[in-house]
Amino acid sequence: MPLILLLPLLFDLLTIGFVVCDVYLIHEWYYWHDTYRHDYAQYCLYGAIAITAYSLIGGMPYKYILSKRPKNADEPKPDRSSSKEMLRRPDGSVINIELMGNPQGQPVLFVHGWMANSTEWYYQKKHFAKDHRIILIDLAGLGLSKRPDNRDFSLQKLASDLDAVIQHLKLSNVILWGHSIGGMTILTYITQLSRNNPNVKGIILQHTTFTNPVYTGIASGFFKAIEKPVIVPLCYLMIGLSPLFWINKWMSYLNGHSHLSTRITSFAGTQTPGQLDYITRLSALSPPSVTARGMLGMMNTYDVSEGLKNITIPTLIIAADKDKLTKPVASEYMNKNIPASTMVMLVPGGHQGVMERHDEANAAAGKFIHSIRA
Repeated sequence: MPLILLLPLLFDLLTIGFVVCDVYLIHEWYYWHDTYRHDYAQYCLYGAIAITAYSLIGGMPYKYILSKRPKNADEPKPDRSSSKEMLRRPDGSVINIELMGNPQGQPVLFVHGWMANSTEWYYQKKHFAKDHRIILIDLAGLGLSKRPDNRDFSLQKLASDLDAVIQHLKLSNVILWGHSIGGMTILTYITQLSRNNPNVKGIILQHTTFTNPVYTGIASGFFKAIEKPVIVPLCYLMIGLSPLFWINKWMSYLNGHSHLSTRITSFAGTQTPGQLDYITRLSALSPPSVTARGMLGMMNTYDVSEGLKNITIPTLIIAADKDKLTKPVASEYMNKNIPASTMVMLVPGGHQGVMERHDEANAAAGKFIHSIRA
């Protein structure tokens, strides 16, 4: 998980380098354009124009260069339901809840990943809405949800919000489906708050982990070594300078550097241009201060490894063979330690298998839901 924090920042530094180079070329053109070095000044002007154009529209070719382009691909869109509720929490946060699908169908509540929002479930909404009651939430500080006044983004806070939504809607026999931190939120809720709530009929954990994600991502030894001396201070720097980080993030989105970062961290190479661009844009929409506080919450307080063996609810674990942020070993550990669990591997698939391999993921989830309903 730290990879989605550090790699984009490295590409953001490259973006800053382009800005510095652009300013230098403009300065050189202005200084020399009426002198004997007029030709040099013209080359500087052409270079500045080229860099400016790249900085503004570079992302457009990147998403096609880095992705496959299947014919008639159904590209994700930021669709939201017209049926919404806003749930106010004691800490000042407001949780956006969206309802759609068949009101009489099996309820399925979706909890999205970090640096995203509930619109990441585009393909799942289309697939399950006809026969299921769909409930989607935006985690605090993301999407249409307001962040808490006390700046608490711990997994316990997110799980408490999930519990409040379930109680507010009076859900019974609900299936909880979480992606990445959404799965961590569900696991925290099940192991620490609900005590295997009988109103929860099943859980689906997609590309998630049971402990500090620093330990279950790629290069875990390296990231564990730099967690306290580098990653934690960097998170606090992002919080203090959030507006500057946000501006730079959007510049990286426009010039395509963020697309390259997202391709490396989140996909296995079979994604469409629209999927790559959509996830990259969701990341750009995420406030850096919220991103950083969520990372601190995951690193400081999250570990449900001891509670896995007590989960009696039917569980489907969806992993991906090329997931760099939560390696398959984390899913295998959960499958081994959760008594009533089964596991499906998406091949090839990355951390965004929820989009990239949506057909396979939806088929596995549909089979699981049908089996526990039967």
